[in-house]
Amino acid sequence: MEFKFNEIDEAKGRAIVKITMGDYYIITKCGSINWIVQEIRNTYKKYKYKEGVNSTNLYISFIEAIHKKELKYGKIEVLFQSDNGYELLKYELELLIEHFGKRNCKNSNNIPYIPKTVHANKGSNWLKQNEYLNFMKLLKKYNF
Repeated sequence: MEFKFNEIDEAKGRAIVKITMGDYYIITKCGSINWIVQEIRNTYKKYKYKEGVNSTNLYISFIEAIHKKELKYGKIEVLFQSDNGYELLKYELELLIEHFGKRNCKNSNNIPYIPKTVHANKGSNWLKQNEYLNFMKLLKKYNF
């Protein structure tokens, strides 16, 4: 499995990326494109060799689709980059609202994924607690 991409500028913070293989794509955030490529490869390998992929895995719908079509090549585009966690989540939410439910979009959820540890630890290296709380207020406006 090979991907064409330009690495993100870490000085600008985390990135929202669109990962495309064939007609299928997912929208997600990452701090390193190399890390997300490795994560997708590992998930694909586990799925292909029936080593068990959790049904709640963020990439499972994407992996199932590309495995079925035997796709081997993809690209990763940086759509947005910010060191402000709230702005990052807000942009990802806007993209998911626009794309979720479209036939070729393989995101498994219509709201951005935030690890539970971020809230429990009152923030993280990419999302401060006030940014998290402001984003949760924003979600209420969208009735999520």
